[in-house]
Parts: sequence; C-alpha cells; structure tokens
Amino acid sequence: MTEIKKAGNDAKYAYLKDNYGKNILPLSIFENKDYPGSRPTELLIFYKKKASLSEARESLFKTIEHYNLFSSRLIMIDENKYALQYCREGFEYHVLPSIDVASDEINIDDVKNKIKHVQTLPGEPLFAITLIPIKDGILGGLSCSHAVGDVTSLMLFMFAWGCMHYGHDFPMPSNQRLFKGEPVRFETIDRAFIPPLSELNDEIQNRVKKTSDWKTYYKRESFTETLLEGMKNKAKSENENYVISNNQIINSILLKKYHEEIMPDTDNVRLRIPVNLRYIHPDIDASYIGNAVFSSVVEFEKNEIKKMSEYQIAYRIKQSIARMRNENYVKKIAYLSEYGIEYQGDIFKTLPPYNINTDILSANLTHVNDLESLGLGSDIGNIIFMSSTMQTIFTMLKEKKGMIFVEIQSRYPFKA
Repeated sequence: MTEIKKAGNDAKYAYLKDNYGKNILPLSIFENKDYPGSRPTELLIFYKKKASLSEARESLFKTIEHYNLFSSRLIMIDENKYALQYCREGFEYHVLPSIDVASDEINIDDVKNKIKHVQTLPGEPLFAITLIPIKDGILGGLSCSHAVGDVTSLMLFMFAWGCMHYGHDFPMPSNQRLFKGEPVRFETIDRAFIPPLSELNDEIQNRVKKTSDWKTYYKRESFTETLLEGMKNKAKSENENYVISNNQIINSILLKKYHEEIMPDTDNVRLRIPVNLRYIHPDIDASYIGNAVFSSVVEFEKNEIKKMSEYQIAYRIKQSIARMRNENYVKKIAYLSEYGIEYQGDIFKTLPPYNINTDILSANLTHVNDLESLGLGSDIGNIIFMSSTMQTIFTMLKEKKGMIFVEIQSRYPFKA
C-alpha cells in the first residue's frame, strides 16, 4: 500500500491500511485513467423459461457470494486514484411490473430505458440487474461498470448464475482479484472516500457530460459461414499468406463499407481489437475476474481503406493482433500484483490514448453471447442487446448456427 499517501487524513489512511487488499481493491493504472465517469457495459437477455423470481433472486445472491467483485462501490482513495470497496449494498436488484407482450413484440429501446443504469462514480453501486416478466418468459437487463470487470468476467458471472439457478456445477472464479475480507455497510464509509462529481478532475466531469449527451445509432449486418469460407478461400488464392479468420474478414468488410459514415471528421481510422490476456499471459488464470484485455490498435488512412482490398485490410489486422498475442510482449507490459493485473507505467508512451473521433472498438463475442454457448442449453434464452463503454463499435454476435451478425454502433445516423 506504499502508493497511498498518509498526508491529510490519518483516519482515512488507517482505514486503508487495515482494509487494503481485503475489502478494498485498487484500480489498475488503465482502469484509473479510463473508467471513472464512463458508461457501463449493458446486456438485455430474454429467458424463455419462466423461472420463479424469488428463486432467481436467491441464486443471484448466492452467486455474488462467490463472484464478490459484483458487490462493490467505487471509492476515491487518493488524488485521482480509485478502488473497489466491498459493500453489502454493492449491487442493485429490481423487479418491474410485467409487460403484457411476447418477446418478439418487445420494443428494445423502451426496455433499455426501464432498466437500472449504474454509474462509475464514487459511492455508486457498480452492478445492477432488472427483471421484467413478459408473456413468454423474463427479460433481464444487466448494467455493469467496467471498473468491476470486462465482458468475459460478466459472461463468467452469468454462466455461474445460470448454473446456480438450474442446479448445475460451475467452476469457481480465480482468487487472483477477489475480495478476501468481509463486506461493509455503505453508510459506515467515511464521506472522504466518496466526493461528489463536482470535486473530481475535469477529465472525469467532461466524460460524464459527454456520455450523458450521447446519441447512439444502431445497425445490423449478417454474415453466413458459407460467405465467410468463400472469402477466406479467395484471400488465400490471392496471396498464400492471407490465412485470415472470420473476425478479420468481417472487420475488413465493415471498415470498407462504413468508415466514412461512422468516422466523418478524420483522415485516419483506428481499429481497437481486445486481446484477452487470460489465454496468453502465463501468470493470469482463465477464470480471472476483472479487466484482463489489452487492445491491439491498427491504424489506416481513409485513402488506404479505399485502395486496399478487403483481404489486404484483414491481413494487416491479423499482423497487429499477432504482435499483441506474443507471450513475451504481454509479460513486458502486464504483470500480476497482489491486487490483480497491473501494467507497466511507461506503457502510455507507446499506446495511443482512446480518441472518440478516430477509434472503433471491435468486440468478437461470437463464442460467449448466446446462452447455449455458455453451456445452459438453447431452450433457456438468448442475448438480444449488448452495449459497451465506447460509442463506435462493431460487436460480433452469434445469431444461430451458420450465421454471425454484427451490431454496428455509431455516433452518427446511418444512411437510408
């Protein structure tokens, strides 16, 4: 706890000294920079099976006992330094009145407006679940701060909750970033740890203002596996080095088609593709809960995108990801501390900061977005909407066997 200064408030320092690493876990250098004031990750799920709401609540609470990061609030532990505080009231659970419509008649925008949205600000709960009974099942809205964890963490939690609810065994989360102490009552926390927004730095205040003013537009594109296989074969016939994946082909197609529409005010476009450190870094467990992704960033000039073939774009994306998936490289930039994953302080010298005017996030969730792929069976339900902290996104999801669809999220309206 040497990074926490003692000056100014002896009681605050003593509390941190007693609880640091127990029921207080600091944010990493990246989390501190990017997540306070940011928007949450949100999911809307349709459960086909009409489960007992009381049983759903009981299984949720039991799951959170194991995945205890999902019961935390944000606190400020030092100037521009934040942490998760384990709280009994660290999450919110809501059941709304039933809606007398079937799942295929639901207005998704209306439902999104009904669910509880969490805020990544001091004193706020960082995870919320809203359940809405409908004619043929239950809609579940999940809102989760990125300070708690990445999408993989959220999916691991959902899998565990489903297993707990239906009486199946499930793997325990890694203990590499979990609270080891007991939760506290929120009202007992010193107000010095939960300053109001007006006392936070300008970057966070501006981030909150910008995200509250967001206007977001959505569009879907579908890709059959037959189409993608044909394109991969054509790419290899064009150049034997062009051994590319579905993900890389889809990104190249979308960049060619939409780069002018979704990024109109820049000459350069950067594609950010998350690389999961759980499967590369030898010290990080596959069941790590928290943020364990690091972005591969590949930049294109708009003129390049127009001139290059889809296969050339896909190959450049592949090369960028390959550099990031190098074990020696990730060991240089990230390490496992006693509080979870941390990054070397000089990483910002080489990593370009996120720029809303140039950067597109590409999230490949084809293996984790449907409940069948989580091992819970295709008859249980499916994920019908997902949003992220960034505003311009290609989110790849599995729709059905033999088909991938991409939800394109933009700050600008799409052309008719």
